[in-house]
Amino acid sequence: MADNLLNKNKGKRNLLERKEEVKPQQSFNRSSLFTVNESQQANEDTKKDTPRKKEKGKTTTIRCAADTSHRLNAIVTSFNLDSVNELIEILLDNYEASLTTDERREIKTLLEVYQRKSKK
Repeated sequence: MADNLLNKNKGKRNLLERKEEVKPQQSFNRSSLFTVNESQQANEDTKKDTPRKKEKGKTTTIRCAADTSHRLNAIVTSFNLDSVNELIEILLDNYEASLTTDERREIKTLLEVYQRKSKK
């Protein structure tokens, strides 16, 4: 019985062999894929000289849903930001700009309270 199974598989092997060599329609070389435009590189060098980051303070862990984390990381990647922290800073600045003066004052007061608590 085992001999019959082995003989059946031998016939199938011939069907799987390729009859002609398959070649790609287009070929690429490494130098054409990884070229840098010198004018763009000069602009990027000047951007690197100006610091974008604020002063680094203590870091903390904020819990959020995994979907929220994925959304944040996708936005950071698509807009070429340095970190999720930079994105959150931009979002908070835009949100706070839309608040009334009383709401801003309340947030400023609460922020001072939280900062005093963290110093202890």
